[in-house]
Amino acid sequence: MPKVLTTAAQLVCAHQGQLVVQASTSALTAGGSPVLVQTDILAATVAGCTNNGPGLKPCLKVTSVVAGQSRTLAVSGQPVMLDTALGLTDAVPAQPVLWQVRSAGQTVLEAS
Repeated sequence: MPKVLTTAAQLVCAHQGQLVVQASTSALTAGGSPVLVQTDILAATVAGCTNNGPGLKPCLKVTSVVAGQSRTLAVSGQPVMLDTALGLTDAVPAQPVLWQVRSAGQTVLEAS
């Protein structure tokens, strides 16, 4: 089963920039860190993206979540995010998947 994402998760764009994500609730924690819900990911910004140069625009913010929402676990009506999460950023040129999970940030809570 996939791990639940927490504020200790490492999320990166395809250019190795770090997604900066804050939890909107602390109602559910795993390993001492608040879990992340879909709206948290959609509000994320990107720091340190290296997609620079003529005709290129670095990733600055998340624009969508295309996978990784839990089907069984929610907080405040929002699906909890899993380590299978993928999505897009505002980079130019856009690629099919521009951000992904490097680490869930915890090892105790799993969901589907």
